[in-house]
Amino acid sequence: MKAEKIPLLLGIVLIILLAFLIVWQADVLGVSANRLEQDARENQNIKSSWEMAQAVNDNMCAMLFYDEEKDDCAYSIYLSREGFSYGYFFRQGGSDPYMEDSVKGIVFEDKGIALLSMNEDGVCKIVVDNDVEENVINVNPEEPFAVVLPADCGAITMYDSQENIVTLYDTDTGI
Repeated sequence: MKAEKIPLLLGIVLIILLAFLIVWQADVLGVSANRLEQDARENQNIKSSWEMAQAVNDNMCAMLFYDEEKDDCAYSIYLSREGFSYGYFFRQGGSDPYMEDSVKGIVFEDKGIALLSMNEDGVCKIVVDNDVEENVINVNPEEPFAVVLPADCGAITMYDSQENIVTLYDTDTGI
């Protein structure tokens, strides 16, 4: 009786292992929200001493890493996938001179807009107006920032502490 159960048990283990390998190869397992920073630091070789500004919603995570002197930075964008998948998947990252000097906008058509900046312009307020309501996002003018907005958020206007409009000079469509 015991000898009959061993092949059955081995068959079940083999089926579970095969199912796991299929799921792994189908690339449906992403990075959980609580491991995004760790994953970005490991995969992009970002020093643990660098600070981070992060914004995350159900569709996107934008992270801006920077050194203590705020002389150098790197960014990471992770997106969720539609359908049968779990977590976030790395979409793009690296360094970008626009983030150091101004505000960089990266648009992912169906996922949203990421705004990333070392905040040299001293942005203190981001106003998002979709003709129905106005949403104000307060930002520390002395700190770098990452903001994630919905794709259909409407007009985006940024202000410094003297209420001067800060121009979004560079907007890219995400790769």
